[in-house]
Amino acid sequence: MGRHHDMVLGALVGDAASLGLHWIYDQPRIAELGGNTPEFRATTVQHYAGVPSYFAHPLKSVGDLTQYGEQVLVLLRALVASGGSYDQAAYNAAFTAHFGYGGTYVGYVDHATRGTLDNLAGGDADQPNGAADTQLPAIAKLPALLVAGQETHSVAAIRSTNNTDVAEAWGRITTAMLCAARDGGGVDAVVKSALDAADADTRPALEAVLAAADQSPVDFIAKTGMACELSYGIPGVLHILLNTEGYEQGLRENILAGGDSCGRAILLGGVLGAIHGVPESWQARLKSGSEVQTLLGKL
Repeated sequence: MGRHHDMVLGALVGDAASLGLHWIYDQPRIAELGGNTPEFRATTVQHYAGVPSYFAHPLKSVGDLTQYGEQVLVLLRALVASGGSYDQAAYNAAFTAHFGYGGTYVGYVDHATRGTLDNLAGGDADQPNGAADTQLPAIAKLPALLVAGQETHSVAAIRSTNNTDVAEAWGRITTAMLCAARDGGGVDAVVKSALDAADADTRPALEAVLAAADQSPVDFIAKTGMACELSYGIPGVLHILLNTEGYEQGLRENILAGGDSCGRAILLGGVLGAIHGVPESWQARLKSGSEVQTLLGKL
């Protein structure tokens, strides 16, 4: 179960490591603040002043998860409660109980989550009720789904928060990438799986990654898009994978690239965690690490 568990830990640790500088869109500011070790920085409002940015996590501290990582936890809990199988009604209920009014989650609520909660309030509890959204929350829960071997339900899980054809298309690519890493493949296998899973609309963006593989990830992501859209985030992850030799290096490149670094970190950390493992010193900083290990053990 080594790669399976490291996929989930890699995703969650990557999210937590990226939190402190999340949604700063000025790469020189990030480089000034983070230097060669930008991971696990405190969430400080002054870091965001005077540059394009959004300070979304005032209540978070070092080692916490963003709403992306929290999605992984919600599905992990739902899977354990359902005996390791994906149950749509159980997932919908767990999602509402955590993110909804009076729920246990405290923090930023993104567009996909708000729309999903609105839809769940009046929708069919046995069906996906995702928002009309094409951003990175669509893929956030997938490491949890795949650690349980439930990839046949990936489309339902994607559409549970992001009910669009665009989200499904990029979600299929993400599923293929994570499965390739989970099942023993290296970066080459992950890249091939992404291309094989792409359709006519998504493949050009992936081919553009290969054509620009000699650029630095910071430069590539600055040019192609730093924001939360799946069409920016997944090519950005693919480019980092082509330009990194390990978990720490890859996550640091991701943070220094700026923008929605936490959204990208779920996929990037999941792939790199499965391939390279997650450094124990980084794992130790994840506040939810004990719960995560317990949940993984039950799966």
